[in-house]
Amino acid sequence: MKSLCVTIACITISISTFSQPVIELELFASGFNDPVDIANAGDSRLFIVERAGIIYVVDETGETLEYPFLDIEDKIESGYNEQGLLGLAFAPDYDSTGYFYVNYTDDDGNTVVARYKVSTFDPDIADETSEEIVFTADQPYVNHNGGDLNFGPDGYLYIGLGDGGDGGDPGNRAQNPENKLGKMHRINVNGVDTYTIPADNPFYGSTDTLETIWSLGLRNPWRYSFDALTGDMWIGDVGQGIYEEVDFEPVGAGGKNYGWRCYEADDEFETSGCEDEGYYDFPIFQYNHSYSTGGFAIVGGYVYRGDLYPGMYGYYLFGDNVSGNWWTIYPDGADSWLSERQDDISNGLSTFGEDVNGEIYCAELYTGKIYHVTDLCGDFALSATSIDYICGMNNGSIDITVTAGTTPFNIEWSNGEETLDINDLEPGDYTITVTDDNGCERNLTVTINNSPPFDATITIDENILTASDGVSWQWYLNGDVISGAIAQNYEATESGNYSVEITDANACVVLSDEINFTYVNISLPEYIHLIELYPNPANENIIIGISTSKLIDKIQLQISDATGKIVYTEQIKNIVGDFEKNIALQNLAVGIYKISLSGNDMNWNKSFIVK
Repeated sequence: MKSLCVTIACITISISTFSQPVIELELFASGFNDPVDIANAGDSRLFIVERAGIIYVVDETGETLEYPFLDIEDKIESGYNEQGLLGLAFAPDYDSTGYFYVNYTDDDGNTVVARYKVSTFDPDIADETSEEIVFTADQPYVNHNGGDLNFGPDGYLYIGLGDGGDGGDPGNRAQNPENKLGKMHRINVNGVDTYTIPADNPFYGSTDTLETIWSLGLRNPWRYSFDALTGDMWIGDVGQGIYEEVDFEPVGAGGKNYGWRCYEADDEFETSGCEDEGYYDFPIFQYNHSYSTGGFAIVGGYVYRGDLYPGMYGYYLFGDNVSGNWWTIYPDGADSWLSERQDDISNGLSTFGEDVNGEIYCAELYTGKIYHVTDLCGDFALSATSIDYICGMNNGSIDITVTAGTTPFNIEWSNGEETLDINDLEPGDYTITVTDDNGCERNLTVTINNSPPFDATITIDENILTASDGVSWQWYLNGDVISGAIAQNYEATESGNYSVEITDANACVVLSDEINFTYVNISLPEYIHLIELYPNPANENIIIGISTSKLIDKIQLQISDATGKIVYTEQIKNIVGDFEKNIALQNLAVGIYKISLSGNDMNWNKSFIVK
């Protein structure tokens, strides 16, 4: 928000702050068999992972290279639909090392995380002989393998594992701190043969919890991601029989327990042997099992941080594999979220991916199609120019500008108006909702401020406080009304914070800023005829004048600020007749100060202003 104050009004320029995207899928590539992951290597290419064990390269136009980037079908068991080559992540230093990591189930059905290296002669082909096994986990059943891999903003590799399968986690593996399954693991794979454990892992050094564990209590975190802007982690955890859930983890906040199998989402599942409810971290969003309003298998997505669709920026997008429903989640203040469902978007959604520019893609398992996730609303946006309310001069007004969008527009203001531009406004907040012909909605709240029609100031002369011109006045001390103090001048009798409410001829009321005043206590001997201080307010210098009929051998002069701190002190000697002392003020900040003279039976104080 920008503002520009002109002669009679304050003009505020507001930019649209809330927009609900309308998701639309744009075909990008096709012809794949069971695509289950999408990744980028820091350049314009996308890498498409097929569950059977093959990775293909797709260029920026959507063309697929004829030969695979990697083919490891002979290493993989993919007979059950939750087995196979399941995850791909390129090392943050891929440009220099050529390392990338895959997650697959081997011939025995167990999880393997392996490192491979790109070939030295072709950037579109991997060296299939370069495999190094990094991390493994035994899988007791064929389902709930997890499989996703991602490097976090800290440069460490995160490995999401499901609870090992069957139904209901019969071995209670997700809550067992000495079992790898049902966990999110965090390891350092940089510059080592396998991995090391980061010293800031939440269970580092533990004797009863695996040190690789970053968080636990997950059922099947099929897809999770990191917000490219904030580093926060978003986890789509597949549910049991009632709920699917989204878990949100602020960047760096490891050690969380997401509750499974004690809880399915926030619903009790099997709580025997579990901790109290407050021990667990519950999802920020959940949906029930249904085709119409929910689904049956969540596919976690990404927070959009691209440039092509400003109305989608900052939204977390995800969907359901079975129902085709999608949702968006957007922050609504601290620890609060807005969510919106959009139905029947995809057919057999299997995964999401992000390109180097922050654009989001998704895959359909059964059709083998890759889509670019777009916002039908495009760059539809609102902006506003407003003029503030000024008592006695002008009422407020708001002028709305609509960018892009599809006409006709439906316009609704919070005060019932239905035109883009509204006038004669009192101070307050006004919200406009504009919906275009595609159903795209934009909201903008504009504040009309109550700008003061005149300045309300206080000047001080010893103990007399004088307010600026008006028709009526009401003085306050420390925020409380001073009874009967309704004149322009007020003679203070004590120190404190004074303010004054002034009403002008148009019945406009302005309250002055508080001014800290120190009551002046004057005691002068008879031979001192006059002490004066000028100019007041002062700028670069202030002069104190003394007229005396008797020699004053010495006087102590001090200047203190509004807090009582002494900022200047000097001893003046041999004063007689008419005497002036010029004091430089260049080193003093703008504010109220007190000058004091003491000695030779005198005690004199006076406040002055440095402007």
